[in-house]
Amino acid sequence: MLNAPQPFEKRVIPMDSIGDSDRSRHPALDSDLLLAFVTVADSGGFTAAARYLHRTQSTISLRVSTLEDRLGTRLLNRTSRHLALTPDGQTFLVYARRLLQLQREALGALNVSNEPITLRFGLPEDYAGTWLPALLERFSTIHPEVRVHIHCRMSTELLERLDDGSLDLVLAVRHAADSGGEVVGEEAVEWAAHRDFCLDRERPLPLALFPEQCVYRRRALQALTERGLAWQVDSTSQSPSGLRVIVDQGRALTLCERRMVPGQWRVLGEAEGLPPLPAAELEIHRSPSLTHPAFEAFVQRLREVMTEALPTTL
Repeated sequence: MLNAPQPFEKRVIPMDSIGDSDRSRHPALDSDLLLAFVTVADSGGFTAAARYLHRTQSTISLRVSTLEDRLGTRLLNRTSRHLALTPDGQTFLVYARRLLQLQREALGALNVSNEPITLRFGLPEDYAGTWLPALLERFSTIHPEVRVHIHCRMSTELLERLDDGSLDLVLAVRHAADSGGEVVGEEAVEWAAHRDFCLDRERPLPLALFPEQCVYRRRALQALTERGLAWQVDSTSQSPSGLRVIVDQGRALTLCERRMVPGQWRVLGEAEGLPPLPAAELEIHRSPSLTHPAFEAFVQRLREVMTEALPTTL
C-alpha cells in the first residue's frame, strides 16, 4: 500500500457546492476509473494493479490519468522509482472507496445480475479441516448465492496466486513484517515426533519437513543452526497428511502447530536440547479488486471462527 504524506491536512467542502443541481459542473466518476485508482493505491503500483485487474499497465495508467483530468488535480506523485499519494489523493482515496462500496451494495441489494457469484479462497491444507466446516456453514446461511471455491496450497504459493489474480482471498502464514496482510491470530509451533521416536544425540537430527519455501522450515533450520545442532532433512512433503505418514514411522522429527499434534505423537523441546520456535502469525490477504459486498461478510465470518479457535487472536 502506498505511504500517504504526513501530516494530513483536512479538506473543507465549499458550502456553495451543497445542493448544487447543475450536474454539468461535476466530473463523471466512472467506477472503472475509481477502481483503477484504489487498486494502484492498495497494491503499491501500476504493474501490480494491472495484474489484479487483468488489464495492461498502460490501461491502468490511462484510467488514473483520466480520473485526475476530470477532477482537475493530481492524485499520485510518480517518479521512475517511487509512487506516493498526493494530499488530494489521500483525501480522495477515502471517498473513492466509499463510492465503490456503495455501488457494490446497491447492485447486491437489487440482485441485478443473474451470473453466479464466485469467491476464490485459498488457505494451507492443515488449516482447512480446522476452520472450513464452521466457516462455510455460517457463510452459506447468510449468502447462499455465493459459490466458494477452495484452494489448498502452501502460503507462498497462495500469495503468488493472489498476486496473479487467480485468487480473491487468502489466509496465509506471515512471511515478512511488511507482507501487507491483516494479522488475525497466532499459532504456537512445536517440535514433534511419534511417541516411539528415539532421539540419538550422537547423530544429526532426522527431519521431515515441508519444502524449502515453507516459512516454518526456514525458521526451524535457522534455530537449529544458531544452537549449533547438526541436522539433515530426510523427507519432505507438500501435504500435511504426507508428513504425518512419514513421522508415524517413528524415525523423524517434524514441526506442528501445538493444537494439531496427533494423539500418537509427543512434543519435544528444551528438555531434549531443541530450541524454541517462533509462533506462526496468520494473515488475511485480499485482492483490491473484490467486487461484491458478500466478500466482506466472508472475511468477518473467518475472523469470528478464528477468534473462537485461537485464544491469542489479535
